[in-house]
Amino acid sequence: MDSRGDSSRLGQYPTMSSSSSTAFFSANQSPSRSHKIHQELSESTRSDAHCDSFDPLTSSSGFQDPELELQPPQSQNLEPHHNAYTPSRYTQTSSASVSYNRVRCGDVFLGLHGQKPSLLRFADWLRAELELQGMSCFMSDRAKCRSSRKQRIVEKAMDGASFGVIILTRKSFKNPYTIEELRFFANKKNLVPLFFDLSREDCLVRDIVEKRGDLWEKHGGELWECYGGIEKEWKEAVNGLSRFDDWKIEAHEGNWRDCVFRTVELLATRLVGRRSVVERLAKWRDKAAKEEFPYPRNEGFVGRKKELSELEFVLFGDGEDYFELKATRPAKRKNKVVWKESEKEIELVKKTRRKKKKRSMKIICGKGVACVSGEAGIGKTELLLEFAYRHHQRYKMVLWIGGESRYIRQNYLNLYRYLDVDVGVENFSDKTRFKSFEEQEDTAVSRIRRELMRDIPFLLVIDNLESEKDWWDSKLVMDLLPRFGGETHILISTRLSRVMYMEPLRLPYLSAAEAMALMQGNVKEYPVQEMDALRVIEEKLGRLTLGLGIVGAILSELPINPTRLLDTINRMPLREMSSCSSALRRRVFLLQLFEVCFSIFDHADGPRGLATRMVVASGWLAPGPVPASLLALAAYKLPEKHRGCLWRRLRRAISCGFASSNSKRSGAEAASMLLRFNIARASNVKLGFVQIHELVRLYARNRLMVNETAPAMVRAVINKGWSVETADQIWAVCFLLFGFSNEAPSIQLKITELLFLVKQVILPLAIRTFVTFSRRGAAVELLRVCTNALEAADQTLVKPVEKWLDKSLCWRSVQTSAQLNPVLWEELALARATVLETRAKLSLRGGQFGVADDLIRKAIFIRTSISGEDHPGTVSARETLSKLTRLSSNVHQSHNTSP
Repeated sequence: MDSRGDSSRLGQYPTMSSSSSTAFFSANQSPSRSHKIHQELSESTRSDAHCDSFDPLTSSSGFQDPELELQPPQSQNLEPHHNAYTPSRYTQTSSASVSYNRVRCGDVFLGLHGQKPSLLRFADWLRAELELQGMSCFMSDRAKCRSSRKQRIVEKAMDGASFGVIILTRKSFKNPYTIEELRFFANKKNLVPLFFDLSREDCLVRDIVEKRGDLWEKHGGELWECYGGIEKEWKEAVNGLSRFDDWKIEAHEGNWRDCVFRTVELLATRLVGRRSVVERLAKWRDKAAKEEFPYPRNEGFVGRKKELSELEFVLFGDGEDYFELKATRPAKRKNKVVWKESEKEIELVKKTRRKKKKRSMKIICGKGVACVSGEAGIGKTELLLEFAYRHHQRYKMVLWIGGESRYIRQNYLNLYRYLDVDVGVENFSDKTRFKSFEEQEDTAVSRIRRELMRDIPFLLVIDNLESEKDWWDSKLVMDLLPRFGGETHILISTRLSRVMYMEPLRLPYLSAAEAMALMQGNVKEYPVQEMDALRVIEEKLGRLTLGLGIVGAILSELPINPTRLLDTINRMPLREMSSCSSALRRRVFLLQLFEVCFSIFDHADGPRGLATRMVVASGWLAPGPVPASLLALAAYKLPEKHRGCLWRRLRRAISCGFASSNSKRSGAEAASMLLRFNIARASNVKLGFVQIHELVRLYARNRLMVNETAPAMVRAVINKGWSVETADQIWAVCFLLFGFSNEAPSIQLKITELLFLVKQVILPLAIRTFVTFSRRGAAVELLRVCTNALEAADQTLVKPVEKWLDKSLCWRSVQTSAQLNPVLWEELALARATVLETRAKLSLRGGQFGVADDLIRKAIFIRTSISGEDHPGTVSARETLSKLTRLSSNVHQSHNTSP
């Protein structure tokens, strides 16, 4: 939100109060002095209430961020308020006030003039970034200060500032306060001119006075006469700008981020004790360069000019603060729902309707959130990616997360790496009460939300939002997001017709000319007959962007003309699919095109023939980028489609034995082929990772039975073992193996494979999910279904064996599989005890003493029965039980003694 306000938006900002006018004060003043200043400013504010509908004074009290381990200057006895941040802290502050001495020891004075939204957004970002890096900043548009008391406060802030950063626009040179600030800081030799939509070469006295060029034809002239100033002083201030060669900072639409960072770096190098800021910003730049965008920019992007303009208007529009979207009234809702933008947040207001016949409503949304809807393969992700590349300089960073309902919460919490916050939450709120799992998860999410609600702008992109509710607990996805209307913008792509009662921007098909340009690729001209064939392909594909891109890739990569390609697609038979969604049934020609690609891959020589099997294996993996080596390993484990001669099977067996060593090289080459044919995207963040398109994965998943392909992927993930990079794929394996909620397991593993998976993969995943991300419910649920799987495996071992085993060569009759393989049975039981003990420890951290007591006693019983009383594992389990009993007793005692 704008810290200075906008006089054209009546009612958006409240009248400047005593708390808002003292925002720049620190908390180290005596109470009596603070109260006196507080009263004085309140009186002056009340006298000017009719002309001040905003706060022209904005300042910090030496912001300190404990996440970045910033130390305040020794001369300032300040306390960090990072965790106490509110979106409007610069206009509504605590009751603690500061003496004028605090104002005189500020680091930066930031002056500006104007009410252009882009200017205010940039100034807010610069001020917030300075505060984040530990530099106190006083920000003011002096032209908005209507009382002499406020003017005196600003003058004291200017006098005490180490540097004066003055943002200059075309209208600044007719503002007497800007001219005064330029002369004041130039005389002190601490002026930092920042040219906004200007260059230093544009600011020449002769050009301005004589109205030379398009820039000054409207805004130039003898500008000192606009405010009754002195010509000599005006020219002296403007001419002085050319003497600051070291501070040549020019902000344009395409370099906001670089300009903000350069300003902060230059100030940090000249302020005592701030050299570490430069190193910190250098690390941030390096991280943003490597991890900001999930995929490379599509150099062949065509069309969508109208949609890009609409998204830009919704997020940056300089028009009205509100725009209306028509939506259909939900059948069960009895009240009218209106999204109303307030200073702090978007509020949901219900109004009783008297007329029951009307079934429509208007939803009013503030700027800052946009949603794009369309069917799969139409180009939603490409549109969002192009928008992010075009406007990334307007944000500190683009934060891209997948919107699949099973993974969206984890993807959201993964943002902690870029926001420098800790989402691991302690399990107790005081000495007598433990936080519930739900409270701990909400606290972790709120920390991410709080960082996104600063005045520092981020672009949060949620790609492919599957549902408005989280899969795990059915909570609204909106609860994860920062409040609408803030500096952070939210961009969503989805196939849903409506999101959060908003009607999204419906993405249309490409025009005929754009579709032809996408298919022609590198070949710019075709004969008339070939162009007719392209039009037929375009019509049969329904101008679906995915299919058009694949056609263009085939024509560019292979010596084939459109007529021959059309004939090949028409003659390509479809495979029988176990099940098929409606989205695929309507796209028969697209599926035939997929089969053409698979045929090309299958007939390719060498390692390129691996590409089809990699696509088939990807059907059961989690959405998102996947290591090419993992796809190759899973592809090698797929069963043969056709039985061949003995030599072929032997060669296959030998190659599978070396699959682990060769998968990295072969997988990279096969992945390169998938990228060239637009079947997959490369990952910008992780080297060697690719993402198969969703429609291709869905078709590959339905191409064969689950029992034919899924086990290969599961075993590949198991062979890879636990790693942070494959955490999502491990979750996908768990969904297939165990089933969650009311879902049944899709496949079964051997007991030995299950034991390895539990010990080496699932336990580390559950602990990391619980501790690092505070996803308590998901971790405990994973261990619960894992326990069920181990118990089911135990039941298979204790069942009676076939009768022919009684007549085996064993010296005694065998009744069960456990007797046949006692070592395996004991290992299975001990693994179950380990999982039970882990569940008990995690339940204890959520204050679930009854559940934890039951689990740990079961674990002790198993360990005692197999390993004995004195085994270290048994002793450790008993110590856990003692700790649990002691904590439970203390909590109950505290509750009984509390009033």
